[in-house]
Amino acid sequence: MTAATEAYHLLNKAIYHYENENYEMAITLLDEAILLNPELPDLYYWRGKVATHDLNQESLDVAITLFSEALRIKPDYAQAHFERGKVYVQKGEFKEAKEDLEEAIKLNPDIKEAYSLLAQIELIEGNDQKAMEYLNKVSAKEGDDRYYYSLGKILYNAGKYQQAIEQFNKVIEKNKYFVDAYVYKAHSLANLGLYEEAIENLKKAVILVPEEITHFLDIAKYYFELGKLKAKEGDSIKASEYFVKGLQIDYNLKLEPEYIKVIEDATKKLFDKGDYKRGLELLDQLELLVKEPEYFDMKEEVEKIKKEVMKKLPLKEKITKFIMDIYTK
Repeated sequence: MTAATEAYHLLNKAIYHYENENYEMAITLLDEAILLNPELPDLYYWRGKVATHDLNQESLDVAITLFSEALRIKPDYAQAHFERGKVYVQKGEFKEAKEDLEEAIKLNPDIKEAYSLLAQIELIEGNDQKAMEYLNKVSAKEGDDRYYYSLGKILYNAGKYQQAIEQFNKVIEKNKYFVDAYVYKAHSLANLGLYEEAIENLKKAVILVPEEITHFLDIAKYYFELGKLKAKEGDSIKASEYFVKGLQIDYNLKLEPEYIKVIEDATKKLFDKGDYKRGLELLDQLELLVKEPEYFDMKEEVEKIKKEVMKKLPLKEKITKFIMDIYTK
């Protein structure tokens, strides 16, 4: 068996292991094949494909080097241009990504995902019309989740939130791990005033990417919006619960004084109903809030409320509150 034949044999075995997600074995086989036949572009292409499965910066840089080597040997390698373009997108290097993706579809117009990626780049750069031109070259019937996502973003940017939600739903149906689809669906729902549904979608995004702090901050913000809606409806208790949920996530959020009054009203109502546990929780929140400089002028009112409600507390709850105050002051 010649070195070239053995290299192809190893390549086929490596592809098999790659498709079965045995990446370490695929790397071993491809590295061995490259030693046997260092001028075979497919070896560098597949070695680059394996590298892209580890999304750290170092691996992405390795992948670019490997795809570049494949293109050095075979400049018209459309798939190598496409894969390198995808890596540039992941790195946020959009100029280089566009060059590769445009070359890929020039060499092979049937690489549909390249059009969707180009549309995403145009969206990021604020070129909705150009993005739509790329999307028109992709058949929605092919079920490309990136097509639906990009179309959803175009509709979102145009303020057509209900239509955008329909597209994001299609994305999620195709790919339940598409984090940004949940995020943009959430913001679309929020723009329609559907804050509870927005929060549920952001919670799904948090499960997938728990380290992304902005999703938590948006959840807190939407809890505040729910609180304001309930306050307008006259439900001070429910409004206060939403305000507290928001503050528990992001204590830097600021409530207008009128909503401090809503929490005061809810506190009194809960004590009047004998719901001491929830009433004390709101009272504790009020005491924390009026420690902030912008609410100092409301401190006296909260102290007055505290004296009133403490008179209504059963002895056990009074003692518990007294002890808690000692340890929290």
